[in-house]
Amino acid sequence: MKVYELFAELSSENRLAILQLLDKNPVTFTSLIKETDMNSAEASRQLSRLTESQLIEKKGDGKYYNTLFGKLVISSISDLNFISEKSGYFLNHDTAQIPPDLLRQIDALSTGEIITGVYNILNTHEKLGDGIKSYMWYMSDDFPRHHLPNIERKLEEGLEIRVILPKDMCSTSPLNEKSRKKIEIKVMDNIKISVIVSDKFSILELPGQDGKIDQNTAIFGYDDRFREWCKKLFQYYWEVKCHPCT
Repeated sequence: MKVYELFAELSSENRLAILQLLDKNPVTFTSLIKETDMNSAEASRQLSRLTESQLIEKKGDGKYYNTLFGKLVISSISDLNFISEKSGYFLNHDTAQIPPDLLRQIDALSTGEIITGVYNILNTHEKLGDGIKSYMWYMSDDFPRHHLPNIERKLEEGLEIRVILPKDMCSTSPLNEKSRKKIEIKVMDNIKISVIVSDKFSILELPGQDGKIDQNTAIFGYDDRFREWCKKLFQYYWEVKCHPCT
């Protein structure tokens, strides 16, 4: 099957509904009609087309199942769903700084909350920051001076903090010497993406059309999958793209 042929099969709302339904559980024809609210003629037509495309199959128990191919296809659609639903955001934000393996899992951000306005972002971060218990990893093109008192307090509480900063800020950090020794710092020549990871929440800021980090729009996420995705993003830069601050 050519990719354009596959997209043609996925271009129907009813066919997508069937694939998504079967992704949860196999169903009989009667149950499928009830679950999808299609009439029998339409359901029969769409089932026939999906069967011919080898995306679904009917087994001896009288139920329809997604084929292994169908399962793979439907597992890939979630990324496209998220991208299309947030098309307004992605029209104005560049994802080129995200490594390909994480870009293919970008639907992990689907539970995130888009917050706009620098004040709203800082205020939300401030409120959430008190709940951090074990670690915070931070990468951006500037040091979070507005959070400095809270960072120093958290360091005294034993919080693990890692920071990735632009190379030219290595020797100009506003941290006092005592706090600086407690923080792991690495640098990059040019940072075009911002990510904050903690045990409480994560934040992602992508570059806008001008190539600079859009600090006026951030995606906040609180569930494990969102935070784990951001954690992998930070680790990618920490382990592959950075070098120690000397």
